Amino acid sequence: MKKLFIINLCFFILIACTNHKEKGSQLFESGDYNHALGHFEEVLKLDPRNEMMLYNAARCYEELGQYSEAINLYDRSIDNQKDLTIAYLGRGRSYFKAGDYKSSVVDFTNALYYDETNEDALYYGALSFMKDSLYGKARKVFTTLLELNPDHYKARFNRGVLYAIQANTLFALSDFNNLIRNKKLLPNAHFNRGIVYQYMNNYDGAIYDFTKAINLGYYNEEVLTKRANCYLATSQKQNACKDFEKLSKFSHQKAKELMIKYCDQYSL
Repeated sequence: MKKLFIINLCFFILIACTNHKEKGSQLFESGDYNHALGHFEEVLKLDPRNEMMLYNAARCYEELGQYSEAINLYDRSIDNQKDLTIAYLGRGRSYFKAGDYKSSVVDFTNALYYDETNEDALYYGALSFMKDSLYGKARKVFTTLLELNPDHYKARFNRGVLYAIQANTLFALSDFNNLIRNKKLLPNAHFNRGIVYQYMNNYDGAIYDFTKAINLGYYNEEVLTKRANCYLATSQKQNACKDFEKLSKFSHQKAKELMIKYCDQYSL
């Protein structure tokens, strides 16, 4: 009788866990992380060491922006996880999103120990170096990733930015040209190529790229100011003043000061 009770109890727990797991997974896929978390936590009440539910609950907290809770659950997941790659990746992402880039680098490095070609670990590891101003290391990791996957356009974009930061203009142009040629991240690629052209005193090229970026929806104070400065550098004062006037949408005082300084007439 006692044996039958134990069998029935185990069967009940198994069914309950399966139902909560399936519902939680469906809710997570639909973006309902709060309710998904509730189902995963119900499983953990019945099976506190369930490695996949620890990971899934941590993913929910991560998506909800509750990074401390996510990291705590990833810690438990790492202690119980057979697939350590995904656990380190998850905790590394949470550290990264919380702004702890040194800790995120450690976790992405650990993930690469188990899977040395993992593209997510390489990409986020490089981003962590980049955020921590370790530009040489970041560029090296982005290059490793691009050797594995030449079509990883986000890695190419960020490497281009790093080349630009380090005034390696020809390599920066090569990466941005590749993105533009393949129609990837076009607004950002045009804007950043424009910055490189401006640095090289190729003002016509910069104006072209800033205009393309604006037409593609990259419309902000920075791009207007940079294009206006390029107009001034090429004696296109009227066009520069038009851009300065447009700046009033973002900064009325700054626009007024620039109009007074460079433009004969203004109406703000």
